[in-house]
Amino acid sequence: MRSLRKLLDGGAQRVLVAHAERSYAKQASAQLLELYRRERREHPDLTGRGLYQSVVARRLGNESHRAGEIIRRAEESFTDWPVERALKFRHVVHYLIFDEYMRVGQAREGTKINMGAVVARIIPEEI
Repeated sequence: MRSLRKLLDGGAQRVLVAHAERSYAKQASAQLLELYRRERREHPDLTGRGLYQSVVARRLGNESHRAGEIIRRAEESFTDWPVERALKFRHVVHYLIFDEYMRVGQAREGTKINMGAVVARIIPEEI
């Protein structure tokens, strides 16, 4: 009986963690899309990587010095594999929110959900 209770508690915990991760990814994606739109309005000359870095710097606030590193790591993570492709804002958002999530709270080994799928529902592919 004790092992069944432990198993059920573990299952409930996984469901709650997955829900929290999904909520975080949705909220962070929406916030980053709004920052993107604000940067485009305020700095219409910025495009591509420069625009993405400006958005990330704004999101990071007092850690804005990390923006270039975030962009570089997103590029390394998403533009070479499985096929070579251009860096998109969606890639940057996916990397950034994963990085933020992993840095906050308890030590984590990873996530229970595919944050990229959540990001893809909110961040348009063409930006």
